[in-house]
Amino acid sequence: DTIYSCDIIGSSDSSIRNVVPTDLKPILEQSKITKVFCNGATSARYYNKYHEKELGIKAVTLPSTSPANAAYSVEKLVQIWSERLEM
Repeated sequence: DTIYSCDIIGSSDSSIRNVVPTDLKPILEQSKITKVFCNGATSARYYNKYHEKELGIKAVTLPSTSPANAAYSVEKLVQIWSERLEM
């Protein structure tokens, strides 16, 4: 996860405040990870803000699997995720 801790009301991404980013550097330094995928635009926004420059890995944004994301059916999510994971 991009965020280690924050203040949030319920599960509303728009209410996120007081973000403490996760320290991803030790994980990436000790692994062979070369790609980062973010589950939703909010995750991608915080990854870009706190991690992309330091880690040097551009994230691929995937549509959120949250039930609040009613824009996509499960079938459409599977299709989009499959296409982007092959990038």
